[in-house]
Amino acid sequence: MPMRLGTNITSINASRHLNRNTADFNTRVERLSSGLRINRGADDAAGLSVSEGMRAELLGMRQGVRNAEQGISLIQLAEGSLNEVSNMLVRMRELAVTSANSTINDRNRQGLTAEFNQLAAEIDRIALSTTYNRQTLLTGFGNQVSQNGAVSTALAGFSGISEIGISGAVPGTYQFTDSSGDDNQITLAISLPDGTDLRQTIDVGAALDRDGTKNLVATGTTFVANFDRLGVQVIMVGAGVDQGTTLKSVEASAAKAGQIILGSGDNAATVNVTAGENLSSIATNLDTALKTLSPPGSAVYDANLGEIQIETSGHAYGELASDNTTGSILGAINANAYVDGRLEGRSFFVEAGTGGVLQVGANDNANNRIALNIGDMRASGAELNLTGLSVANIESARATISTIDEAILNVARQRGDLGAVQNRLQYTTANLGNAIENLQAAESAIRDADVAEEISAFTRGQILTQAATAMVAQANALPQTALQLLQ
Repeated sequence: MPMRLGTNITSINASRHLNRNTADFNTRVERLSSGLRINRGADDAAGLSVSEGMRAELLGMRQGVRNAEQGISLIQLAEGSLNEVSNMLVRMRELAVTSANSTINDRNRQGLTAEFNQLAAEIDRIALSTTYNRQTLLTGFGNQVSQNGAVSTALAGFSGISEIGISGAVPGTYQFTDSSGDDNQITLAISLPDGTDLRQTIDVGAALDRDGTKNLVATGTTFVANFDRLGVQVIMVGAGVDQGTTLKSVEASAAKAGQIILGSGDNAATVNVTAGENLSSIATNLDTALKTLSPPGSAVYDANLGEIQIETSGHAYGELASDNTTGSILGAINANAYVDGRLEGRSFFVEAGTGGVLQVGANDNANNRIALNIGDMRASGAELNLTGLSVANIESARATISTIDEAILNVARQRGDLGAVQNRLQYTTANLGNAIENLQAAESAIRDADVAEEISAFTRGQILTQAATAMVAQANALPQTALQLLQ
């Protein structure tokens, strides 16, 4: 190999190796110092992108655990207050039972009335003062199903539904499809503002009885149609369960001539009916008469079902045929009993409420949220409905007992719903903990440094750097040997 003085190729080669070994050595020092394999985008662009996404999701999941724990605290606060409400309702029922006894007189009942009224006022006070982070919980928390029959036609008293519960249902109008009277299929659907159509069809055949040509809920029974994908539970009833204020005709037309008598005393009206008169005409006359009463009622002819649907608004209803026989003109019976096909075209509306949504996941979609719904638990609210109750006399005390029984049941059901959500949240936190552990392991495999591998590479880099440094020094001294040729 020629000996050149102008260019020291050996030194250049040694310097190149030294630079490469130094860069590798510095990388190992950085990784061992930080504990990370990826410290900048240049280390692994794809790995950095995946790792950063995982880090963001991990932080969201950890916050989801904290949110779930705070949700449990909120539920415990609400249920503690409802426990006291339940205790007071039980005491109010005891007072009503005491007042319903003939061994005491109205003067004795004055003391009972004073305590009864104070307990009702205390229920209202507790409902208004139960707050979490300045949010009142017991006056309606979260989304609620509208009880207005004009808006929620499924709850108007003619479809066979006594109650609709929600758990995670989004706000909006839910539409039933129940077109066939013999397929046992019910479809519930809602169209979201973004155009998404959510729907679920369930088969209720196992819960229905066969009566002639009709499938229906058995007399005196109820069942729950659970549209779990939509977060909706529909309580459907058979004949004799919901003794409300709605009636429906049975006859295809007026079986006999006579009169339909509405109301009583000064608040009364009558409708004359001719034999064979069609239902549409009778419904028009009934509606006119009912609207003269206070409060007004209504009547409408449903051509699809072939029946008159009557809202009495609590007024008495009677039929008197011209031959003085009763119950033979329309054969009206309680209307709120489910028969396959009665839900066709019915709907209900879920109102958007304040609060009631727990973000327990890392992302913005319904699967990462749990809805919490608490009804209006005031004494004057729709759930308890204690307005106007009295134990001042024996008649009112007796009537009060059944109303308070219903209120106690509603409080117990609300507490049960809260307990169910609390248990769900506990499983949610456990699942999130497991997911965090596994996702953290995945992120670590991408981003963290393998210390054993890095120590090995560090030692190798350290030795090579020292060796390369020595070789550069030797290579730089090589041209000096040319001086020996001049001696």
